[in-house]
Amino acid sequence: MMTRRRTSSCTKDLTDAHGHMSSTGKFSMLEFSMMYYRQNIDRYEALQSSTHGLQDSIKLIETLKLSTIKKRFLTRDNETPKQKKESWSWKEQAEAVKWSSVPLEKSLLKLPTDEMDKEAVECFSSILMFMGDLPMPEPITELDCVFRILKACHQQPELKDEIYCQLTKQTTNNKSSNSNSCSRGWRLLTLLCCWFVCSDILKPFLLTYLQQNAADPSRTYYTIASTCLLALRKTLKHGGRRNVPTSDEITAIMEGKLSKRQTVYLPGSQSGMTVNITPYTLVKETLEEICTKLGIISQAEMEEYAMFALYEKGAQSGADNCIRLKKEEYIMDIITQMRLHQISCTLLFERICWYYPLHYDVISYDCTNMMYHQAIQLYLDGWLIALPPSGSKVPHKLTEDIIQIASLMWRIGTNDDEALHLDVCVEFVPDLVLTYKILSPTQIFDGMAKCLKHLDPMTSTELDFKIDVLDILRRWPMFGASFYKAKCQTEPKLGGKCILAVNRAGVHFLDSDSQKCVLSYPFTEVISTRKILTDTIEKLDFKVGNNRIQKIIQIETNQAGDIVHIIGQYIKVLNSCAKLSS
Repeated sequence: MMTRRRTSSCTKDLTDAHGHMSSTGKFSMLEFSMMYYRQNIDRYEALQSSTHGLQDSIKLIETLKLSTIKKRFLTRDNETPKQKKESWSWKEQAEAVKWSSVPLEKSLLKLPTDEMDKEAVECFSSILMFMGDLPMPEPITELDCVFRILKACHQQPELKDEIYCQLTKQTTNNKSSNSNSCSRGWRLLTLLCCWFVCSDILKPFLLTYLQQNAADPSRTYYTIASTCLLALRKTLKHGGRRNVPTSDEITAIMEGKLSKRQTVYLPGSQSGMTVNITPYTLVKETLEEICTKLGIISQAEMEEYAMFALYEKGAQSGADNCIRLKKEEYIMDIITQMRLHQISCTLLFERICWYYPLHYDVISYDCTNMMYHQAIQLYLDGWLIALPPSGSKVPHKLTEDIIQIASLMWRIGTNDDEALHLDVCVEFVPDLVLTYKILSPTQIFDGMAKCLKHLDPMTSTELDFKIDVLDILRRWPMFGASFYKAKCQTEPKLGGKCILAVNRAGVHFLDSDSQKCVLSYPFTEVISTRKILTDTIEKLDFKVGNNRIQKIIQIETNQAGDIVHIIGQYIKVLNSCAKLSS
């Protein structure tokens, strides 16, 4: 009977604010405190001889199993007064990992310097003030408390584990008279989980603490504990958030508003697509969400899409105002960075690889519309047309396709054929068609008038016409290509300026004037790419060839990173397809 009473008294100290039992087993915070908290290390250092160091003390503590400590506590009636004095009190251990309304005198963990110890004590006071367990003197605000904690973890990484331990302590068995204390502690913990990686030593204990609180839906803080667990796992895998949060973001998190609606624009879309993002949402996750909404469900095909940040022109001196976002970046880091610099930024979604066929029967209207507008813009800018050699006759099929595309574009916009005039029809062909006299305005007008008679808007929809345009363009050699202006001095055939084009057929070097393909290499002949950065010039080396003959083509470009990425994406897709077919 005595043993049962003592067990009840013992476990009572390890319950949370709602009576749920905290684990005292493997990787519990109690076990961590026994091995790494200052009070225990100091106690065992006193027992060690001067020839033994801190590591020996820790090893000694690690040999003490939790069951042994329990047994020792439960049999204290049989101990001598000296043994009672020297033994650890179970209650004393429990108090170390439970909520406290009293500021710390020293840090929980043994820190390298006295200055860090002092900062840890101040951070704990900031936690108490933020949670409403300690009066907040003027002019200190709640945001000041949060920023102090974040700043301390950022400037002194050794404090990250300490702050994590402080917050798990304050959210365990919280008996504060302030009803919001525990929830505010959990929200602070959410913030920390989004920004900072804990040490490998603390990791299993911290994960276990969060898993225990997120395992039972009946717990009051089950939802926010699940959020913390998800955020911490992402932080451990991808690294924490890079940029300091804005005051608005901190306020939103502290109010429990973790989800934010964000608009991402697609080519041809005026309103864009709305997605929900959290402080720990990755670019990759947003890409997958948009792809799913568009009807793209294959993971392999999702690799063909990317997101970009479009900055206002002149926002970054000397930099491209449209930057591809890395899949492992956090969306809110990008938004925060723009707000801190007061720069207007728009998020874009585009297809960058065009290896897989266009599944019109599966994908949504929005997806087809996006691909149409993306392809038609490249067409109107003249990138997809290769000019014939000087003096050569323009292929009839090319002129026929140009007139057909112009007619389809007209029908997509209107059914009023009487509005078609000579000065209007030229707006539906690339400028180079007129500049290089591939077709005259009269030829374009006459051809469109004839073609429109066969495009009945009563039997075909706008979507049908857009699909027809895509079906024409996808037969062209440069369809789906990404184009980059460059200079090449190592290849005489290119004569300096050139255009690099990358599509499903491989890597192509085009003449900068005629856009005729001068050199072309399938991906099987692209052995490697290497970026070379200097103070003034960015270069890119292509090693091309086969097992017998190889050579290096070097170009100068300010888009080397994007070129390497797009080539890598195509090779990745090709390898995936090869594995599936084997």
